[in-house]
Amino acid sequence: SPNFPLSTDLLSPPCASLCLQGALSALHRSQSPSCSRFCRSLIGCLGGAGPAHGPSPLLTSLQDPARSRLLEAAMTALDPPGLRELFRDHLRGHLRGVASHRVANHGLQRLLDHAPEDVVWEVLLELGPALEEPLARGHPGVLLALLGAARRFPRLQGEALRCLFQVGHAPFPHRPRLLSAKPRPICVTLPFSQLSHAPFVLCYFPSSS
Repeated sequence: SPNFPLSTDLLSPPCASLCLQGALSALHRSQSPSCSRFCRSLIGCLGGAGPAHGPSPLLTSLQDPARSRLLEAAMTALDPPGLRELFRDHLRGHLRGVASHRVANHGLQRLLDHAPEDVVWEVLLELGPALEEPLARGHPGVLLALLGAARRFPRLQGEALRCLFQVGHAPFPHRPRLLSAKPRPICVTLPFSQLSHAPFVLCYFPSSS
């Protein structure tokens, strides 16, 4: 069907996720105009009717290992207007929780890899002051994806660097309890391809308190 109606029954068997990911990849590589419609149908299925108040069901899907891979594949193939709609309808206002979740943070990285400039700017404004949180939970990929996205848009690079150099200096009232007596430092190597002209290493030392 040209509208690609999908049933949630297709999302339950483990093999279905792989089949749908394969279909998305094939449509994307073929540059088919049907690709965006298929992505929207899939996202609509994963983030469909939910409670009038409360988080979007799509946020729950992002936290599920199997469904999050489907969403990541859809974000990779979705056009800029679709990514903008996905962000504003489901993710805006929830980025701190998404960035700090062990599964959902990968979906945010895929969004940043392909998002248009206005979406990256909104992510930077919301998440930039709280970049210490995903780092403290061992998710440096969020920081790298945000810097990589800013590199595509020169007008955002100044704000991205400002947020980067504030990491470790801003107050962080909700530090996770760490099992080890001495928290290990988190070191992120930023290659020359991401904003800087020479490689440098950002080391973050989580507080033990």
